[in-house]
Amino acid sequence: MGSEGAKRSHAEAWAALLEGYRPQPSQDDWSTSMWLLLQAAVREPLLSGMYPWISMQQLSVSASDSWEDWGREPLPAMYAQPDRFAVVDRLDRGDRTAFETADPAEAVAYAARLVRDRQTAGPKERHVWSAEVEAVLRGAGWHPGRCVDTTEWRERLEADGFRIHPAAGDFLGEFGGLTVDSRGSGITSAREAFEIDPLLALGEDDRFAARGEEIGRHLFPVGECDHGRSFLGLDERGGLYLVDGRLARFGRMPEALENLVLGVMPVRAARP
Repeated sequence: MGSEGAKRSHAEAWAALLEGYRPQPSQDDWSTSMWLLLQAAVREPLLSGMYPWISMQQLSVSASDSWEDWGREPLPAMYAQPDRFAVVDRLDRGDRTAFETADPAEAVAYAARLVRDRQTAGPKERHVWSAEVEAVLRGAGWHPGRCVDTTEWRERLEADGFRIHPAAGDFLGEFGGLTVDSRGSGITSAREAFEIDPLLALGEDDRFAARGEEIGRHLFPVGECDHGRSFLGLDERGGLYLVDGRLARFGRMPEALENLVLGVMPVRAARP
């Protein structure tokens, strides 16, 4: 979007970009991927109602048609690569890749959710853990604002047949790599050690797909519990599950992690 952008509506700005990236016989894969991303983004009402901006293969949006205002807005950007689409979250602590997928529509949906969160809630209110749970998490290496690179996990699991969803991406970005060696009695069951490492479920895509079908949810592996006796899975709504011969639910994040740490017995899951 150039200097003429201020004279156009957002609909006209989107139309100009779509025309500019329309596939040509000599077009390379990078231009084609941006075209696919633009097509998906313009079908998303929230994003298409804003002004689009493209810089270095990144598509982002702004409520303003001013280039200076766009540069100051902490809104996410979507990055188009020949075989992959990423959502980059622009936060105070720096940009980070929040989500990656081979489907441009999934990237657009994730970016739209981030934009909606910024617009309706302002800065996201951080969950306040109980003193005991916070001590356990900090002892395992967690800290407020923790953010780890999940790229390798995503790539290896997708190659194994899994398909990550945004809730799992957020969870692993904050808690991935933690190991909690809990022991002793809990609130309603014994406390069990757990490790947040999705690669522990490599080769188990059929099990997770079958368990997800049982409850009508998309389950993605996030680790294991009790030194490998059970897996941990997260659904697209943030529900945390114990996955083994049965499926039991700890609740919805972040309360679900409190229940896991404190020894609250998960409830047998059933189709809602």
